[in-house]
Amino acid sequence: MANKTSPNSFTLAWLLRARLTLRSGFTLIELLIAVVVGGIIISTMLYLVVELLQINRREEVLTQTQQDMRRALDYIARDAGEAVYIYSSPAAVIGQLDDFPDNGEIPVLAFWRLDPVDPSDANTQALFNKVCSTAFSGQDIRECETLKVRQGYYTLVVYAQQPNGNDTIWGGKSRIVRYELPRYTSANLPNLFDTVGYSEPTGRNNSFDKWKKATTGLTDGNLVVLTDFLDDPVAGNTPECPNANYLASPADKDNFYACVRQNTTSKDGAGSNQTLVVFLRGNATAEKAGFVTFSEAGRLPTLKSEVLIRGVLDKLPEEQ
Repeated sequence: MANKTSPNSFTLAWLLRARLTLRSGFTLIELLIAVVVGGIIISTMLYLVVELLQINRREEVLTQTQQDMRRALDYIARDAGEAVYIYSSPAAVIGQLDDFPDNGEIPVLAFWRLDPVDPSDANTQALFNKVCSTAFSGQDIRECETLKVRQGYYTLVVYAQQPNGNDTIWGGKSRIVRYELPRYTSANLPNLFDTVGYSEPTGRNNSFDKWKKATTGLTDGNLVVLTDFLDDPVAGNTPECPNANYLASPADKDNFYACVRQNTTSKDGAGSNQTLVVFLRGNATAEKAGFVTFSEAGRLPTLKSEVLIRGVLDKLPEEQ
């Protein structure tokens, strides 16, 4: 008798084959393709994430550097705004300063300002409590009386660009330094002891425009860093001043320079108020490892600030 195959046996065989098909895995080629495609996708995503982080970091550094340049420019403008006399060229006084650094520094601005004494300082109070004619003798009596009336003393201030060497902690191309030679320190004020090397610019044998340091002792001023990440000058570029009445200092640098207005003194000894324009450009490019580096994109726009000098001695208001 012939064997007959029942429909149930066909159904069972089909289910068994389908189950075996479901149990089968990826081939080696399919697995390699999946790994390669997945690696490309992950690498692309990681590259985008890293690039976004670097762009964000660069923007933060650029913004911070520009803010530092703006704060430095505002500080210089406020400082110079208190000047009673400003030099057309810092070279007029740099040669008198024995302790001014000489390692590639570029002087930009030099002026005299009147620094007020601090009435809350114990040393100031000690001086003001003294009777000048009793505590001092000779020329010091007049000096004491003048200081009490003026309540301030003249300080020589110089701004310069200083290069960043490999032996410094500074990371930018160069930095701005501020040098000052005050007449007194707080500790020396009660006894009217001048800073070593200082000479009063309003003395009998001295003046602002032709100032000479003291004949005894080397100058002993203070030098501090104002800001880092100053840009280098662009080769071939020259400073641009408002007009021919201004003199650029220095005359061949376009990264940090000042334009001092000339012809502010007439034949009778009086002149118009002196004005000053300061230009400053930063660069976020770091010269040392460990900092964010840039190409030419690290160079920032040049900032500008115009200052009207507050000194009014021998000055006349301009005619409008």
